[in-house]
Amino acid sequence: MSATPLPERRPPVELRPRRSAGKTVKIVARYALVALMVVWVLAPFYFLILVSVQTRADSLRVPPVWFPHPDFDNYVTILKKASSDAPPSAPSDLIFPGIRNSAIVATSVAVLNVLFGATAGYAFARFRFPGNRSIPLALLGSQMVPAFAIIVPYYIVLRNLKLTNTRLGVIIALLSVTLPFTIWLLRAYFQGIPRDIERQARIDGCDRFTVFWRVVLPLARPGLISAGLFAFMVGWNDFLFASILNTNTDSMLVQPAIAGLYNVRQQSFGLMGAGSLLAALPTMLFALLVQRYLVRGLLSGTGKV
Repeated sequence: MSATPLPERRPPVELRPRRSAGKTVKIVARYALVALMVVWVLAPFYFLILVSVQTRADSLRVPPVWFPHPDFDNYVTILKKASSDAPPSAPSDLIFPGIRNSAIVATSVAVLNVLFGATAGYAFARFRFPGNRSIPLALLGSQMVPAFAIIVPYYIVLRNLKLTNTRLGVIIALLSVTLPFTIWLLRAYFQGIPRDIERQARIDGCDRFTVFWRVVLPLARPGLISAGLFAFMVGWNDFLFASILNTNTDSMLVQPAIAGLYNVRQQSFGLMGAGSLLAALPTMLFALLVQRYLVRGLLSGTGKV
């Protein structure tokens, strides 16, 4: 008598919960909102690229030409000054020297911010003295003062010091504007570093400066990069101080140079678009390279007062 084969056992079927219509609508609305935000952010850059590669006739057309044949004459006009030592003969000749001057000013402001802000922020975070809590609050409150309210005193002081129409005068003005926030940011970041690490280094024989230089600063690298990037962006994108404190063509920064392309006699929209795009590239590339440290630096210690 042969044995009856047992029926094949099938694995249990996993029942997935059916997605409700309301949840589907929420997901679609979420993706639509994200797409809208992406378009909102990228549309100005596309319009900037569009204007920079158009001819003057295409840039004045109504309705605009959204997909023109690219013309790079505007970039050639700006970049040809890079290989020429001739004095500027047109407003567009000031853009590339302006990029170079802005790079010098912004880099100097960033380095000095990190240098002074790190030492001051560490002092406020680790030492106890009269005003170690009120002074950072006062420094942060100074950021509420509009730049238009202090530009005239700055001009008078720098004129008496014979620092107007120089890059050094713009650096000093921008340093006084950006340094309070840098001190506040780095103070909060240093407060997030455990004191036990510094105590162990002191036990091993390190003095206070060695602890600060070899132990604290490497741990505070994200905060230092965030502070430096913030100061660099402010120095690079500044227009008010750069246009009022410095009117010399030899030391003119890029933002006033781009604004000089629009005047009563001529409106060079294509050159303005090309110059604006070239001026935006350094900060965009720098921010993309250090975005990981930037987010960590800005979020660390933000709740400390």
